[in-house]
Amino acid sequence: MERGSRNPPFALTQMAQIMHQFQQYRRNHVTAFGMTVPQFNALLQLDRYGELNPSQLARLLFSDRPTVTVIAKNLEKRGWVKRTRSESNRKYVALEITPHGRTKLRELSEAEESQTGDFELLQCYSDSKLSQLEDLLDMLILHFRNLPEIKRVG
Repeated sequence: MERGSRNPPFALTQMAQIMHQFQQYRRNHVTAFGMTVPQFNALLQLDRYGELNPSQLARLLFSDRPTVTVIAKNLEKRGWVKRTRSESNRKYVALEITPHGRTKLRELSEAEESQTGDFELLQCYSDSKLSQLEDLLDMLILHFRNLPEIKRVG
């Protein structure tokens, strides 16, 4: 079959299947620790990037701002995230992972390592193939970011 003749492209269908399986794996793991996957992903991003506002976090989570606001409020109730309003601009809210949130992430990581042992999700790739895969996925992400938004009909 010619390149580009599949609709939708078969590679995207395969990626969707992989993501579905990974999401099931991740959901099973994080729910055992009393959190949702979106909450876990928010903690990961806050741990990685430090202080973020809800709009920045929404972009990193491929979500909308109202959804992130709900996630942040729930994380704050658990003591895993601190929300701070700016003194100079009361509309600005900063989100930051707390030491308790970092501890929770560490517990999750340690439990995952003990459950999986030497199992790694991408162990089927050599280092060079994994690097190549990461490069290809980076190219695809950049391509998607540069696509014009699809206008909705109706």
